[in-house]
Amino acid sequence: MNIVNPEEHFFLRVNGESMNKIIKNGAYALIHKQDIVENGEIAVVLVNGYDATLKKFTKHEDVVVLEPMSNDNSFQTQIYNKDTSIKILGKYIGKFELHK
Repeated sequence: MNIVNPEEHFFLRVNGESMNKIIKNGAYALIHKQDIVENGEIAVVLVNGYDATLKKFTKHEDVVVLEPMSNDNSFQTQIYNKDTSIKILGKYIGKFELHK
């Protein structure tokens, strides 16, 4: 996948349909390790120290918004304030999908 510094990247296996407009369940998301992303970028975010999620990221002052990008409307936007531990693990930069 033309990765210059492989130690700065990892693959995350997607489990679920919350981002199926971008990446399918079971596919592998290529993540660049970084702890800051721009508003509107897709990021892997650790919520409360244990719940990792891949979502569209937006931050306004002390509020973090994690937005699903799914064809299934049952997935809701998640909104967190400064009382919730949020850590960005990396930025989504590509995918690897197995075709059946």
